[in-house]
Amino acid sequence: MTVNETGKQFIKDHEGYRLTVYDDGYGNLTVGYGHKVVSSDNLKAGDTITAAKALAFLNSDIAKVETKINTHPKVSKMTQNMYNAIASLLFNVGTSPITDTSNDLYIVMNKNATYTKPFSDSIIDEVVVAFTYTKANGVRVPGLVNRRNDELNMFLETEDVEYITM
Repeated sequence: MTVNETGKQFIKDHEGYRLTVYDDGYGNLTVGYGHKVVSSDNLKAGDTITAAKALAFLNSDIAKVETKINTHPKVSKMTQNMYNAIASLLFNVGTSPITDTSNDLYIVMNKNATYTKPFSDSIIDEVVVAFTYTKANGVRVPGLVNRRNDELNMFLETEDVEYITM
């Protein structure tokens, strides 16, 4: 599977868009649509990139996430919405939640019940826990709470449900 245009737009909307390299407030140089600058990018704070470069970074970063998701044993059971929601989460927090076998996300994604509708209350609770990446430097961030709720609504195919609160 791949992230479709709806998923890409979702990620773009939640990442924001800046053509000038900046510190994200947590010590990470960032540019474009949430691209974390690495040494091979040859960029420093204050440098500017083109819109085309921002899109290239986005597509490359999404492709890395897709590669990790597509190695997951149950990927064939995912709906497009589930896939997009997981991709958004991993784009934002990194791919370790899907590769660490003791991680809540990895565990819930390996349950057949996770892919069976209607979702049981226990599966919904487990999915919510698996998506609870709402802190930066140990502090709960409203923007991350909002994003996780949006991802959960996408994954569970609900609308405007507040699964995680501040």
